[in-house]
Amino acid sequence: MSYRVTEADPVRGSTVQLTSTSGNARFFQSAEWRFRVEHAPEGACVICVANFKLRFPYLILAPIFYAMKKAIRSDLEHLKRTLEND
Repeated sequence: MSYRVTEADPVRGSTVQLTSTSGNARFFQSAEWRFRVEHAPEGACVICVANFKLRFPYLILAPIFYAMKKAIRSDLEHLKRTLEND
């Protein structure tokens, strides 16, 4: 899938949008990820929000994507550990 960074601001954060429409991207009318860094007692915290709009024929997949929330969180936690160890 192809993505485009549509916003990169040190205060508001960054936004990455899905640009492709074929392959797995065909399920989505739109998809974007927003990242923001906030101060935390241990240093910094990265907030990640994913916004997806499914195309009508694929609305039946909504429960599956909701169930994948744990897998996405796990991937982000693994990325965090990798970045902290480098």
